Amino acid sequence: MIQAIYSATAGMINQQTIVEVVTNNLANSSTYGYKSDELSFGRILGTLTPTKSGGAIYSINNIDNIVIKYGTDFNQGGMQRTDNVLDLALDGDGFFAIQYPDGIRYTRSGNFSKNQDGQLVTADGYPVLGINGPIQLQGAQVKVDGKGQVIVDEIVIDKLKIVAFQDKKEIIKGGYNTFKTANPDITEMPSNANVMQGFLELSNVNVVYEMAKMIEAMRTYEAYQRTIQLINDITKEANNELGTMNI
Repeated sequence: MIQAIYSATAGMINQQTIVEVVTNNLANSSTYGYKSDELSFGRILGTLTPTKSGGAIYSINNIDNIVIKYGTDFNQGGMQRTDNVLDLALDGDGFFAIQYPDGIRYTRSGNFSKNQDGQLVTADGYPVLGINGPIQLQGAQVKVDGKGQVIVDEIVIDKLKIVAFQDKKEIIKGGYNTFKTANPDITEMPSNANVMQGFLELSNVNVVYEMAKMIEAMRTYEAYQRTIQLINDITKEANNELGTMNI
């Protein structure tokens, strides 16, 4: 009986984890360049189902010896035209490089702007990197061509630093819609992605799919709850029966 309660409790924890991940995906369904999270479950000694994209993954064990594998779906989202010259999207495999206080991070979210110092920055105010460092936009007309060359007043001033990774398991989410390397020795690769000026990449979250997952997880959670209640009722009845037996 006790083992059955442990198993049902572990099942509830797993379903709660699914709901938390789905909720976060849905909350970011309108976040530009967001990549959805996904889960895979398996026994410690068993095999887990690979995630769709083979994205950055780590594991957690729970009380029922289940491994939960977290992954990121790196499939490209749709494109939205904005006609804003500082909105940039990547068509293909790659990431914009941005400068954070703790090092370089990467993002697919290209809703950039120019700060008071004339630097090209992210929505959170962090510098967008070019080949020569943070990009300075000192001029009236800004153009970014398909190869990422930044042209100000018809003069090429820099080229966006756009990188790719041979294995996306090498990068993990760093918060604020960014990624960072899981290993400092990982080598960046040149990206062949096409830069689209005046466009933004949409989130790749499939809202209908995520809602279906949430409903399924909540129903399964409730089923585990009923199982625990049933076990509790059976145990209580058995104890009462034992108490009335004549020895």
